[in-house]
Amino acid sequence: MGKAKVLWTLIGSLIVLLSVVTWSWYKQASDFKTVATIGSGQSITEAEYLAKLKKKYGKQVLEDMINRKTVFLEAERLGVTVDPKQEEAELAKIRDSYGGEQAFAAALKQQLNIDESEVREQIRYQLLLKELATKEVAISDDDLLTYYNNHKENYAQPMKVHAWQIVVASMTEAKQVLRELKDGANFSTLAKERSIDSLTSANGGDLGWITGTGSDLTDEEQAVLAQLELNEDSQPLKVNDRYVILRVVERKGAVQQSFDEVKEQIRQDMALAQVDSLDQVLERLKQAANVHIIGETSN
Repeated sequence: MGKAKVLWTLIGSLIVLLSVVTWSWYKQASDFKTVATIGSGQSITEAEYLAKLKKKYGKQVLEDMINRKTVFLEAERLGVTVDPKQEEAELAKIRDSYGGEQAFAAALKQQLNIDESEVREQIRYQLLLKELATKEVAISDDDLLTYYNNHKENYAQPMKVHAWQIVVASMTEAKQVLRELKDGANFSTLAKERSIDSLTSANGGDLGWITGTGSDLTDEEQAVLAQLELNEDSQPLKVNDRYVILRVVERKGAVQQSFDEVKEQIRQDMALAQVDSLDQVLERLKQAANVHIIGETSN
C-alpha cells in the first residue's frame, strides 16, 4: 500500500538474518537444543536450523559484514564523516512513511526484529560510501545553485496525508463497519479486528504518509483522500474484489525546500553522476583493504 516502502532500499540489506552471523559461536552448545517437534518422534535442533540458514544465506551475510567494515574503516582512516543533520533527514523520511516514530518502531520490530540503531548504522554506511565515492569531486557553489534553480521541482515536497484504512470482503460488511464508526467505535481497533488487509491490519489500518506519486493506491482512493476532511470516514470504495474505508488523520501541505536545505544533497547527486557506480567503488575499496575470505562460505 502506501508502504511500497518495506523500509526503503537501505533496509533491504538489513534483512541479513543476524542469527546466521552468530552460528559458529554457539553451534556446539546448541547441538541438542530442540526448536521444533513433529509427531511423536521427529524433532529439529537449533544446530540443524541454523546450519540450514547459514548454507542458504551465509555468503550474503558475510559479504554485507565485509562491505560495512571496509567502508567504516576507510572512512575512519581518511577522516570522512557523515553530517548528523543528513543522517536525521534520511531517518525522518523513513519514519514519516510509517506515520511517525511509534509506528516506525513497531514496524521495525514486527517486520525485521531490529531497532532504530541498526537502521541508523545502515544509513551511515550508505552515506559514508557515497562520501568516499565523491570525495575527490569538486563542484562550485555557483554550479550547485544553477542546478537547483533548473530543477526546483525535484526538491518540492508534495502535499501528503497520513491515512488509515479498513478493508473488508463485502459491501454489507463495509456498511456495518461504517455504522459502528459512526456510533463511536475506535477505527484502529476495528481495523485490527475486521480488516482483511494483512499489511495494515496489525497496525490498526495505518497506511503511513501517502503522496500522489509513488503510492500503491488507486486513482480513486487518492482522489478520495485528497477530498476527505480530517478524521472523516470515506464511503466504501470497491478496489478489485474488496471494499475499502479510508480516514485521513493528518495532512501536510506542499513545501518547496530551500537551496540551503538541499545544497549537500545536490552536491552529492551531481558528484555521483561523475564517478563510477557505488558497486565499483566498493569493490576497489575491498581490493585496497586486502580482504581475504578464509574457507568457503555457502550461499
